[in-house]
Amino acid sequence: MLVLGVDPSSTSTGYGFVEYSKRKARYITCGCIRPKQGEFEDRLVYMFDEMTRLIGEYAPDEGAIETTFFGKDAAAVAKLGQARGGLIIAMRKAGLPIAHYAPTMVKRSVTGNGQATKQQVQFMLARNLGLKERPKPLDASDALAIALCHTQQAGRVVCEGRGQRKPEIEALLSRMARR
Repeated sequence: MLVLGVDPSSTSTGYGFVEYSKRKARYITCGCIRPKQGEFEDRLVYMFDEMTRLIGEYAPDEGAIETTFFGKDAAAVAKLGQARGGLIIAMRKAGLPIAHYAPTMVKRSVTGNGQATKQQVQFMLARNLGLKERPKPLDASDALAIALCHTQQAGRVVCEGRGQRKPEIEALLSRMARR
């Protein structure tokens, strides 16, 4: 099974693909959809078209997307909601079942800490997926974390980094949190 994780944004939407089989997760790819500056509606169309293209290219079986968080800037929240809606429509039109995850749930699933930093999430993604380097940029690694969270929440995948961690991993995560 192939899962598409999406970190919605109106300026840089992250996407990540994780394949799971035999209770193991495998990294496929991740990246960002970055529309050119211009009319907001044109950026929405670009994001929809790019998401549709990615779904056609990789043919995921399921989708997972981060829920909207509420900030102080109502206009920014509204734009994020519109971008998120367009991405959900692209996934649904492709027939994907879609799961929705709060940022704290994604962080807790990947690192064991719902308040983890983005750098801690990147570190644990690299460790859990056996990557030589941390996935970048941050929007892409966030999307990859959403995909991995989905496989774990569904009880499908057990990553080495889940559950009890080695003391050196705990120490590294603690040092990163203090930065």
